[in-house]
Amino acid sequence: MIQSAVLQLGMLMIPWPLVFLLLGLIVVFAMGKFFQRRYTWNAQTWTGYQDALWNALWIGALVGRAVFVLQHYELYFANPIDILKIQDKGFHLIAAVMAGVAWFVWKNRAIQRVVLAWVVALFITVQVVGWSLIQPLQTQHAYPNLVLHNLAQQPQDLAQFSGQPTVINLWATWCPVCHREMPVMQQAQQDFPEVNFVFANQGESAAEIQAYLQKHQFQFEHVLLDPAASLGQHFNMFGLPSTLFFNAQGELVDHHMGELTKPMLQHYLKKIQANPSTRT
Repeated sequence: MIQSAVLQLGMLMIPWPLVFLLLGLIVVFAMGKFFQRRYTWNAQTWTGYQDALWNALWIGALVGRAVFVLQHYELYFANPIDILKIQDKGFHLIAAVMAGVAWFVWKNRAIQRVVLAWVVALFITVQVVGWSLIQPLQTQHAYPNLVLHNLAQQPQDLAQFSGQPTVINLWATWCPVCHREMPVMQQAQQDFPEVNFVFANQGESAAEIQAYLQKHQFQFEHVLLDPAASLGQHFNMFGLPSTLFFNAQGELVDHHMGELTKPMLQHYLKKIQANPSTRT
């Protein structure tokens, strides 16, 4: 199933950036096989081509992560363990691609230039075409016409949050990853009073939620009940935790599936505050 956030294959959900990357690598590998036969490369050349391809993947990932960490060095250096939490998806994609391509080209510098030109051009084309095709799916969402209830069972129309940047977090008390990011969310609620933080619980009762919040001493201003997981279905966000980022006009600017670290959360907050109508 094609969704705005991921490619869903049964129970497997693959983020689109990873889909495009894997597709690009497959194209590069296939083109290598084609040129190996066309130019009758020897075994050493073909082995070097393959090694350079897979090593480029790791070089790109390391550089992309390093650049992102340096962009948010104050937050990462304040809590260095977050640098290792690559599950927060904090990578600078352009730096990663440039580093990976540069490594691949350098390691294959003995190969015909026309071959390298074709391979690099096709890899970049896959990335550009992929992003251009998925972009409309990622920008079509706004607040749904949906009324949920707070812990006091009072109806809450999501449209009430228009006019301010808003973060909607989909979570559940049984979700350990949700629990790990709760302190980050609570601190952000205090640090960014100009942003609405809405916590839409997926499928649990008010009593269960209140007991959980009291036990862990979490205090959130906007806690809503979503017993039918309507938000997750509307935005095709089926994994928990999932977080939606809206600008002041009520437009979905970005989304995140999985745990949010403090640097990654602030990265998204800057996007919905500084440049509200543009995805980057």
